[in-house]
Amino acid sequence: MRILKYLTLAWLALNLLACSSFTAAPAASTPPPKPPLATKPTLPPPSPGSSSAPVAAAIPTLAAQPGLRRPKNLQIGLNFIRLYWSDRPNALDTTTPYLQPDAIFREFKDLGVHAYRQFVKADLFWDVVEPRDNQWNFAQADAVITNPDFEPLVTLFRMQYASPTPPWATSPQQFQKKIGAEATDYIETVVKRYAPYVKYWEIGNEMAFWRAADPGAQGTKQMEGEEKLPAAYPLDGFSPREQGIFLAQAAALIRKHDPDAVIVMTGLPGLDDYGYGTWLPGILETGGEDWFDIVNYHFYNNWESFTLLRPKFQEQLKKLGLDKKPVWCTETGSSSNPALTIRTNYPNSLETQSADVFRRIVSAWGNGDALVVWHTYITNSDTVGTWSAYGIRTEKGNPQPSLYTFKLLTSELVPFARVEKISADARGVNAYKITTQAGAVKYVAWGSGNYTLPSGVTQVTSVIPKADGSFAWQSAQAGKSIALSANPVLIK
Repeated sequence: MRILKYLTLAWLALNLLACSSFTAAPAASTPPPKPPLATKPTLPPPSPGSSSAPVAAAIPTLAAQPGLRRPKNLQIGLNFIRLYWSDRPNALDTTTPYLQPDAIFREFKDLGVHAYRQFVKADLFWDVVEPRDNQWNFAQADAVITNPDFEPLVTLFRMQYASPTPPWATSPQQFQKKIGAEATDYIETVVKRYAPYVKYWEIGNEMAFWRAADPGAQGTKQMEGEEKLPAAYPLDGFSPREQGIFLAQAAALIRKHDPDAVIVMTGLPGLDDYGYGTWLPGILETGGEDWFDIVNYHFYNNWESFTLLRPKFQEQLKKLGLDKKPVWCTETGSSSNPALTIRTNYPNSLETQSADVFRRIVSAWGNGDALVVWHTYITNSDTVGTWSAYGIRTEKGNPQPSLYTFKLLTSELVPFARVEKISADARGVNAYKITTQAGAVKYVAWGSGNYTLPSGVTQVTSVIPKADGSFAWQSAQAGKSIALSANPVLIK
């Protein structure tokens, strides 16, 4: 028995010695390479009910989609689409009907929408698709961006304060001013995956707000209504010239993987002297003008100031050699909340918001903007916050009068062949002539004073809807003079 015991122990020792020769491989110093994305990847069934938690590095492929049926000539859009919206951090609402893609896209068709921008919970912001290094979440974007009927205007990096700094950076010392390994990986992964479905790529959003990080007194100020500086912010600032290098680098990477990409300039957060007089020349000085294809700006102040500021902006574009590029206004709108007095204070009301749908969009078209995007579709709150009641639907999804006005505008004027400015006067007559692609000639007018109805017109209506959402069309007589008000009239 003792001999048997010794033999057994010897056998175990030999086995342990043998096993010890098969040691584990040393840990890799870099993450394993990502699986290649197919040129025409496979679309998993849309899964809006899936968790927003990041998935592992094994990225499911995205399949080829049937031919896209999107408008070729973008003229009208909506901004900040609350797909899967939830106020809880990192949470998705997958049950409320009016927050789901199918319902929203059905209404887009009814509203005559061409394009949509900033869809946050389903967007390609870095912290949404790669919140932690090499952990990707594309479930919501896959279900939204691949829609065949409407053009997504994708914003890369961040909603505010875009930079090459990864979202998992937590200190100023980690801030990056030029494209590094992490930003390269982010751009390449996203562009390779979505190039078949995305034509327009916007790099960052309202980057002129990086002024808040400038050293000194300016750096302590935060623009009202804007996001706070990120935890990883530049202690020595992030100047327009430094931003220009980053933007040109990012654009080159996008075009490397999507040669047909159309790159949209980071939107100017308004028509002010700093934006187009300092920030824009600064990014051009280092980044040049070839990295972007479309000039982009936002406008939220009162419509009267637009009549003065938009022509001034055009003069500056000419001085900078940018006047041959298309211009988009990817954010404009106003609140219906009379208690909200920043940006506009007409005072605000349901009526002024409806009037602004025409006053803002038609004015922008008449000043040469190819595409105008209204902010916003569904509001975040009807009463609370600095962006309350901007939606053409309320926070509960109910239609505002402005929704019917928006539909009137698209059904009567879009697609247009051209929009001509007849008169633009903050204190007088504002009148625009619209020729539709079908050849119909229509007019929009508002302001103060009188307007003589042009030849060929037979009908006129206020753009403010009745309680049931319809419009009070009346007969019109060419040559007759009508008194204008702040509420536009549509004449045909």
